[in-house]
Amino acid sequence: MKKITKKALLFSLIFIFGCSSTTFVYNKIDFLLPWYLESYVDLNRDQKQDLDELLIPFFKWHREEELPKYAEIIENFELALDSTIDLEDIKEITNDVEDSWFRIEDKMILWTIPMARDLSDQQIEGFFQVLQTKTTQRENKYLSRNLQTYQNDNYKRLRKNLRRFMGGLNQDQLNLIKNTSKEMIRVDGQWINNRKALIEKLQVALKREDSWDLVIENITNRDDLVSINYRQNYAHNIEINQRLFVAILNSRTEKQDKKLRSQLLKYRKDIETLVENI
Repeated sequence: MKKITKKALLFSLIFIFGCSSTTFVYNKIDFLLPWYLESYVDLNRDQKQDLDELLIPFFKWHREEELPKYAEIIENFELALDSTIDLEDIKEITNDVEDSWFRIEDKMILWTIPMARDLSDQQIEGFFQVLQTKTTQRENKYLSRNLQTYQNDNYKRLRKNLRRFMGGLNQDQLNLIKNTSKEMIRVDGQWINNRKALIEKLQVALKREDSWDLVIENITNRDDLVSINYRQNYAHNIEINQRLFVAILNSRTEKQDKKLRSQLLKYRKDIETLVENI
């Protein structure tokens, strides 16, 4: 049962992330994901058992309430494909996907508090050592790129995601992706700075002094950690990505349409099967 529910949650998160690669919230708290925790903290046997028990209501909520919402998002997308796609269609789907992540994020916080309460000071220290090491690795990887490499990486990512759903792309569609990649504002430096600020805030909270749990509960409300410039740049990137998707979808061939509908149907049926069999 536990293995299946983890598979269901992981599958649905892959769907969310695949549909919303421009959402900047999820990539700042990936270390709070249930199955990710043990790669950051060396838990003893009792703590592993406690974690499994803490996750039971989380998985139950996700299975009963969230998985059906994912199927509904896909179904709405399928219906939108029956006519010309406009920007509002894509914005609505993007908002639905983002709201799904925020709900997961809020629920995850509820089980991290009792888990964090039982960690030793040594485990907390090790947790932050891993966080800082991974952040440094990402900083070295991302910030070593020049602008051309950054734009090329965006191009490859967008092309890969669209190919996964639509198959091969024609030259006009590839040119649309290339132009969009060049219009995207570079945000990797701001992302790194924001991640460092979040780690600092967590370090203060996990000293576990008075009312530390309230700080953790509000850790998702991180607008104070995100600069206005960062939010504006991400909003810009999100919008031009949405416009790209509109253009690509409205230019799809009959073969691409068939591939896209088949892929969406597969996602929806897989989610419905998971709901029925868990």
